[in-house]
Amino acid sequence: MSYQVVHSTFGRYRIRIPQLAHDSDFASKLKALVESLAFVTEVRINAQASSLIVSYQDDVCSTTALEKFVSCIQAAVDCVDIPFTESLPEGEDLKPEVNQWKDLGFPFLSLSLALLAAPLELPPLIVVLAIAGAATPWFNRAADSLINQRQPNIDLLDSAWMTMQTVQGQFIAPALKTVLVEVRRALRGNTTETREELSLNVLNELDQYVWVELDGEEQHVHISNLHQGDRIIIKSGEMILVDGIVVYGYGSIDTQNLTGSSTPVVCSQGHDVYASTILLEGELCVLVKRVGLNTRAGLAAFLAELAPVHDTKIGALQAEFVRNAILPTLALGGTIYLMTGNIGAAISPYQFDFGSGIPISLSTTVLQALIYAVRHGIYIRSGGILEALAQINAIVFDFDILALDSPETIEAIAILQSQNIDIYLVSDAPESIACDIATGLGIHPHQVCAEVPLNQKINLIRGLQHQGKIVAFVGDEEDEAVRLAHANVSISFANTSEIPHRTTDVVILEDDLRGVTHAIAIAKRAMEIIYENTATIVIPNLFMQIGGGMVLGVNPVYNVIVNNGTAFIAEFLNGSRPLFETNFLPPLRSSSQRISQGNFASNGKALKQGELAKRLGVSSQSLTSKRLKPEFPIWTQARDPEGIAWDFDPVAKRYRHSLA
Repeated sequence: MSYQVVHSTFGRYRIRIPQLAHDSDFASKLKALVESLAFVTEVRINAQASSLIVSYQDDVCSTTALEKFVSCIQAAVDCVDIPFTESLPEGEDLKPEVNQWKDLGFPFLSLSLALLAAPLELPPLIVVLAIAGAATPWFNRAADSLINQRQPNIDLLDSAWMTMQTVQGQFIAPALKTVLVEVRRALRGNTTETREELSLNVLNELDQYVWVELDGEEQHVHISNLHQGDRIIIKSGEMILVDGIVVYGYGSIDTQNLTGSSTPVVCSQGHDVYASTILLEGELCVLVKRVGLNTRAGLAAFLAELAPVHDTKIGALQAEFVRNAILPTLALGGTIYLMTGNIGAAISPYQFDFGSGIPISLSTTVLQALIYAVRHGIYIRSGGILEALAQINAIVFDFDILALDSPETIEAIAILQSQNIDIYLVSDAPESIACDIATGLGIHPHQVCAEVPLNQKINLIRGLQHQGKIVAFVGDEEDEAVRLAHANVSISFANTSEIPHRTTDVVILEDDLRGVTHAIAIAKRAMEIIYENTATIVIPNLFMQIGGGMVLGVNPVYNVIVNNGTAFIAEFLNGSRPLFETNFLPPLRSSSQRISQGNFASNGKALKQGELAKRLGVSSQSLTSKRLKPEFPIWTQARDPEGIAWDFDPVAKRYRHSLA
């Protein structure tokens, strides 16, 4: 595939691709692929000029961005299926409206006048004008959609319903609707402001000075100058500002800011501690693993502020259904009126208002699930990825990332298989070795792909997708970028102090394979709540609007109460309740406690597994099987050309000079 970079500037590329001029299918696939990249902000295709114009975030390296775009071009040429990345409806269709309390003046005025109209014999014109003022936002949104987007939206149905009720002299129902809807929107806006304020407070709290232990002395250093491997001193009453491991000391920690649990946790040497928690008593020396936005608390604040919850396929399909149902609903109302002459029954379907059902449950449940996950050591990039995780039925593991001697690995694979998820293993090792290891892990030898080039491993993922499976690939984020790009969900482990949240869909923050099972469990539970919310809204509304409004002629006030009451329950009660009533998920085990015992020199040269294997003249699989054993430094020293002993750093997943 030929292409040419015509123009590039800071945060923008213009690439000429001749095939765009005559291949609309290729153009749509390419646009969807590029839009799926997390760092991309805008994608345009000019077919006449055969050009792809991409804008992306300024903090992304231009070379890295270009490499990603070229990969997308090649993937589009190869006709790669693009599940979960189709062009979605405009984001505004998926985002619930928010309001402020000051916007409730007209709605409450209209309701007050509607209630007092009969007792005080108020002129109907005054009440009508008040209701019209309260309903102005609906009229404006409906007109804007018709004029600018050239299509009707859900506000058109609401506007028609309120207008017809008012014309009939039913003042209370439309006035009550404006009040209840605006109250919900104000509560939603207040919740959003509170969440953003809490996120900002967390980020501000993590931007302070800490005491660092250097050469036996304590120095006051700003947290931005900390690096992985530094040692900081935490004293009683202080907030812990990093994710790390206790090197020495003893203390009681309040973890409520992070986990919500009010029970203090006692920790000592080898225990993990996390940013935003508070040391109630004692003193700790902590080895730094991550700081700032790369900590669990920092990532949770990042997600809370960004709220990446509007890219789900179910939300897109629901928004499309609502748009496509508006005109038929209007036609249904007209048909009922022609057949019955009853205008109340005719406009009752206009109150179905399923347009707020899915967005409401998404905006609360999905965000809660993302934050819950990252606080428990699993970073999930967006709501769309969460949705895909819930549907995973095949997982491809790269051999090199499996801790073969860890009981958690066998436990995780057994849990996945019990959920009818097919497990596959890809490896560079000889087939006999790979099959033996797979058998020990409970994986059938027929599901092992060994001694094959990269393309065949990619073909495995494609083949599973062509069978209708939703595939996750679990591998090293740095070395497996190509395979990660072809899977529905890419999962990697945090190899360094910085989380690769722009390039990987799911990042497990600890070296524990159960993080994969936890991520799937969280995703499935979140989707269950979304479906519960949808049923909570749809079923009562169907009974009330069809049975009550169209058949029995129930007072429209009851329709309004049911319509808004179910939405309130879904958003503020069911959608906001905890995902798990108890500590359902066991904490992920960190294999990095050995660091606190000083087994390696933190300032020594760090090698990747492949680099050390080449240096020692052994296979990568040999290192994997021996790296956590006590005799590993002696074993490596005997094979090193310079007689250097090496030890494994589980946090960075690198090999360093050993002090043992």
